[in-house]
Amino acid sequence: MKLAVILALATLALCCSPASAEICLNFLNVIKTLFMGMLSSYEAAIEVFVPDANMKDAMIQLRSLVDTLPPNTTENLLKFMDIVLKSPACA
Repeated sequence: MKLAVILALATLALCCSPASAEICLNFLNVIKTLFMGMLSSYEAAIEVFVPDANMKDAMIQLRSLVDTLPPNTTENLLKFMDIVLKSPACA
């Protein structure tokens, strides 16, 4: 669970970084499918970036960890990310 939260917060920091003029939509799709949708959708989303076998395995392990989160935790993580992405700090 800690790893998933760390990834989510790191993603938000990256997306809201002043150096990030625009958000990579494919990366956002990876994050979206990490928390929602089918495993096959998640695998397809990460394939866009052509990860090597070790990276792909790590991403699948991360998805497995996220899948163990209670539904209310996942829902609250998604709400938090939505608030951050819509905040003036990310404009």
